[in-house]
Amino acid sequence: MARGYYQHRDRLQAVLKNTALLLLAVLAVLPLVTVFAAQDTAQQQLASAHIDGCHAPSFPLGPVYRIPLRVHLGESGRDPLEFKDILDEINHIWLSQAGIFFVMQVVLDDEPLEQGMDIWFMPTLQGIPGLNGYFQSAHDIQVRDNPILKPAEHPARHPAARTAAHECGHGLSLPHRQDSDDNLMRSKTSGWQLNAQEIRDARKAAAMMALPDAECSGDAVARVVQH
Repeated sequence: MARGYYQHRDRLQAVLKNTALLLLAVLAVLPLVTVFAAQDTAQQQLASAHIDGCHAPSFPLGPVYRIPLRVHLGESGRDPLEFKDILDEINHIWLSQAGIFFVMQVVLDDEPLEQGMDIWFMPTLQGIPGLNGYFQSAHDIQVRDNPILKPAEHPARHPAARTAAHECGHGLSLPHRQDSDDNLMRSKTSGWQLNAQEIRDARKAAAMMALPDAECSGDAVARVVQH
């Protein structure tokens, strides 16, 4: 009897998390995009959210480079709907400064992409409570659900977004830079700014990773597609 109860509870939790994930696809970009949803409600429970395109048609330094980023939330302890603003801020940090936009696919599984980057959000990393983020490779990036960061004069709004953007910076070839709390590439602070050299280096790396249609020419699009 107890086993049946726990199995039912686990199935219910999985359905609720998938439902929240679908709502995330709509709410995260609703003011900026058109949403295309699958018609069958049962099939929607197996869908993945995509945030495609970019928020700006041009960038003063050249084309907007679009890089695939698969966001893995299956192990996260946060409600998927809480990632609405987090994902928006990651792209704001990179698009506003460097003309780099992450084409995000939000999933609950652990299947990595063949190109671009993969990032996992989870309650703790490698069993170390104080570790905020971890970059091993472009397809092995981990971020703590609720990073603990030192203050900065110009802080990011969401610690998880700032930490994810920092780790993605490593994926774009950037090392740590510890000379100011406002730096995105400083360890364990809330700053999110890049300097001119970092922008040049990140754009050079992004050009090698970007999707073929790297230069944006239209509005962003969020799609809910079968997975």
